[in-house]
Amino acid sequence: MNLKIVGLAIVILVIIGGVAVYELIKKPSTVEQPSLTENHVRIVSLSPSDTQDLIALGLGKDIVGVDYYSYTLLKLVNKTSCLPNNVTVFPQIYPVNISGLVELNPTVVVGEKGLLYECINSMQKADLKTYLTNADYSSNFYQIESCICSLGKYFNETNASKELVNWMNSKLQEFSSSGNKTVAYIDWICPNYYFWTAGGNVFINSLIQLGGGINAFGECINYEELCPGKLIEANPDILVVNVVYNISYTKYLLSHIPGIQNVTAYKDGNIYFLCCQSSYLTNEPGPLAVYAVLLFHDIINGTAPHQITWSWIYNCVKPELPVF
Repeated sequence: MNLKIVGLAIVILVIIGGVAVYELIKKPSTVEQPSLTENHVRIVSLSPSDTQDLIALGLGKDIVGVDYYSYTLLKLVNKTSCLPNNVTVFPQIYPVNISGLVELNPTVVVGEKGLLYECINSMQKADLKTYLTNADYSSNFYQIESCICSLGKYFNETNASKELVNWMNSKLQEFSSSGNKTVAYIDWICPNYYFWTAGGNVFINSLIQLGGGINAFGECINYEELCPGKLIEANPDILVVNVVYNISYTKYLLSHIPGIQNVTAYKDGNIYFLCCQSSYLTNEPGPLAVYAVLLFHDIINGTAPHQITWSWIYNCVKPELPVF
């Protein structure tokens, strides 16, 4: 699968999936379940945020199946070696490949409520044990860390979860800053020039704030579709834009938003495009998201390139997934 398609798919999952189920899953909590008692567990992980957690908790050797997006993310940070050589990679998250999961005979399938909620009944009928997290609906790092601690408790890796949380907090102390520049995060531009943005109760808002900015659409709720006039009214200092299909098309859409020439960020050239894989940092609320704070810091301070690629992130932001 082309990595551009992967990046696009993740953006669409975040927007459409988030809007569809957010009202059903408001609190980023984890259903309390007793800890596993098996000596040898077989884990299938079906979301990139959860896969990050599992790898960092030292459970990579027990993962027998992952989704393609998780595998791609691990490949980007050179952590595929943490997985068994014969790990099964599912080409998609939804719809869930029930028969493929059954063949792996997993002890438990770990996944996000927002991505798997429509498949849970089918998975239960197939006698697949599930552990559902909700990190994708976190609005801050505390809630991500709570999900990590719950996973650690479930898999009897409490000490590792504490070490991971301490590591995340040390990185946040190192990377966080404050400032007063307004940032508009554009997750998707539609052909009619309406656009999707991140409101004040979603994770990207926290990234902007910790990176030293103010979310220009912080008064919005969830991921919201807005008309062009709202962007003109907000008049942000900085625009961060997820690439739609390719950079040329995205620039075309942005430049044709009615009134965009009057927006401060556009006039000053303070526009930053997140190209393909770079959105893995901003869209996946897991341990690696601490580096998204540093990314926003660099954007807000003008030290990031205007076309942000994973190559630049890898060499300059230097994301590293720890294993405890």
